[in-house]
Amino acid sequence: MPSSTPSRPVRLRGIGFRTSVAVNLVVFLAVAGFIAFDAVRETREHVVERTAALDEEAMTIHRAVVRPAAELGEVQQFIDGVCLRMSDTTSPGHHIVVESGGRVYQSRPHRRESDEIVSAIRAAASDSERQATLGDVGIVTGVHAEDGVIVYVAEQLDDIRREVRGRVVTRSVGVLVFGVLLAVSVHLLVHRLVSRPLRRLVRTIEAIRAGKLGAQTGPFRTDELDRLAGAVNDMSRALANDADRRRLALEQARRVQENLLPRSGEVAPGVRLAATHRPAEAVAGDYYDVLALPDGTVVCCVADVVGHGVPAAMVAAILKVLILDAVEVDADPGAVVRRVNARFAAVAPPECFASLLVTRWCPVRQTLWHASAGHEPGFLLTDAPTALLLPATGTLLGVMPDGTWDTEAAPAPPGSVLVGLSDGVTEAMDAGGNLFGRDRVGEAVRSVGRASPEEIVGAVDRAVLRHLGGSQPADDYTLMAVRFGRDPSEHETQE
Repeated sequence: MPSSTPSRPVRLRGIGFRTSVAVNLVVFLAVAGFIAFDAVRETREHVVERTAALDEEAMTIHRAVVRPAAELGEVQQFIDGVCLRMSDTTSPGHHIVVESGGRVYQSRPHRRESDEIVSAIRAAASDSERQATLGDVGIVTGVHAEDGVIVYVAEQLDDIRREVRGRVVTRSVGVLVFGVLLAVSVHLLVHRLVSRPLRRLVRTIEAIRAGKLGAQTGPFRTDELDRLAGAVNDMSRALANDADRRRLALEQARRVQENLLPRSGEVAPGVRLAATHRPAEAVAGDYYDVLALPDGTVVCCVADVVGHGVPAAMVAAILKVLILDAVEVDADPGAVVRRVNARFAAVAPPECFASLLVTRWCPVRQTLWHASAGHEPGFLLTDAPTALLLPATGTLLGVMPDGTWDTEAAPAPPGSVLVGLSDGVTEAMDAGGNLFGRDRVGEAVRSVGRASPEEIVGAVDRAVLRHLGGSQPADDYTLMAVRFGRDPSEHETQE
């Protein structure tokens, strides 16, 4: 029965790819985290620095507005002049507030003076971080108070963040470039240290699976992969050695089985055999034999054990012994099959079955008797216009320990030819799944008529090979032809 191996449902990603993805993901998260952290840190530091600068600006303004000669109008003019120098491009949110003598002065160039902004600036001045909100706008405030005069200098947080954003973006681009270079370096390193060695290991293992036993791999630069390569190499050598031992054992078994089978040619006085025997593996579960008995009769048999390979070949060897023993007790084909079946059922495994065709030809009575335990029908060629089929006369061997098989008789004058075969012949299958079948066997036999055994076997064999179209039979293949005595017409021709 053909074996099947589960197919891979999907193509999985390699360990090198997964490692690279995992490491690069960590690198990406680290770079993204660093950029975010750096942006927050840079913004916070710049706000602190800007707050200190606003404090210094408030101190400078305070010195200008508290000089003895300063008049109130000069205070307003001075702070307006300072704000004018702060352009809408460099510091659009700049605002100055001066509290002196109960009066509040606000810079007017940007036209944002209001009680609300004064309140927000005072709130920011009292905050620990010098920050407050005015509507949806954040502000940061510098302050200096001395001699009854308080100077506030405020700026919008968005303006400060805008200043720092360019520096953060520039630094982030550099960090991203570094991250990309690091990711590429990690990928190349993983490919060199992990992916490439693992691919070499996988190729070696696939070569071993494909039958290239003894294939070697390594060495590698990492301890774990080198030890793994050593284990694979040891396994490969062990498999190669085991395969060599099996090959030698199977070759010996093949030679033993060949010695169990009769050779083509004259197997008994006036009895000629021609046979083709092709195991599906090194040895076969098919068996055939021709036995010349002391009383002058000739017993022929063809057996086919279910399955093939070594187990079937062992059972076939057992059948030979059982047949030789049964023939010595009673050469009647039905009795031979019954005796063989009884012993076969006792020694064979419960799941083991076999078919068997036994014939006995008597030259004196010019008769062929046969019994068949579920075997492929044989053909008897006589001087009749059509070949006689030798059908089964009972079930397979091993099915019923006490089974019985009838013996049937047919006229068989000298020159008659028995054609026996296994189902490997009739079940030979072409590329389209079509069986060769019994009808084609009969056509091949009729195409040569009462020819020599060699010609009959050759005609059937060539027809089967043509049907196979160059492929090999999937089952054990046995075909034999036995001619009993010489055809009287041959004597006349020779005379």
